[in-house]
Amino acid sequence: MSQNWQQPQQPGGYPQQPGGYPQQPAPPQQAGGYGTPQPGYGYPQGQPQQPQQPQQQYGGGFPPPAPPVGRPGNPMLAVGAAIVATLVGAFLYAFLLSAMADTDGPEVKVTQFAYAGVIVGALIGFLVAKFGGRNPALWVVGAVLALAAVFLGELYGYAMIMSDLLDKNADQLQSIGMKPMSASEIFFQHFNTPLVKGMPGGGLFDGWKDDSDAMTYIFMALAPVAAVSTAYRISNR
Repeated sequence: MSQNWQQPQQPGGYPQQPGGYPQQPAPPQQAGGYGTPQPGYGYPQGQPQQPQQPQQQYGGGFPPPAPPVGRPGNPMLAVGAAIVATLVGAFLYAFLLSAMADTDGPEVKVTQFAYAGVIVGALIGFLVAKFGGRNPALWVVGAVLALAAVFLGELYGYAMIMSDLLDKNADQLQSIGMKPMSASEIFFQHFNTPLVKGMPGGGLFDGWKDDSDAMTYIFMALAPVAAVSTAYRISNR
């Protein structure tokens, strides 16, 4: 009788693969699935890896735009302060011009001051920039007001000089029926009319224009230049 013969088991209890090689057991699967880092590979045991927060990036890799230069201001307040400074500067300019004029001799000598116009223009430019901020349009307004201040100071200064001459010659004026006049009367009432009706000669403006020279206009031009330069420097601080 034939008996069913079975191949004996290999030591170790592993089933034999075809070809005579024993089948090896599959390695145990690591916790966390495939690719999960295990302790001992640079991470502390029991502490999962913390994800890094992405850093804020700006578009195109460029830094954020710079804030606007300058500060806001009040244009109405700046213009109002500049107008007040124009009137005060014109009066001070006229007072200085008349104080330095020589009216004792046979011929009147008027001394022009370059620094007076520069100071008046700088004062107006400072107020425009102080209250108006960085506003180039206000710089133009300040330049115009500075020129007007020096022009009014020149004319009112000549009116004060003419009033002083009339006071010194009051006796001669009474003989022709004329009395002395103040600087305001000459400025407002005889700006374009002669001081004595029927006598040759023009008014205050014609007298100033005839006595002015090239240096007078150069000194007047320094006032708006000083106003613009001062406003520019103050606004860019």
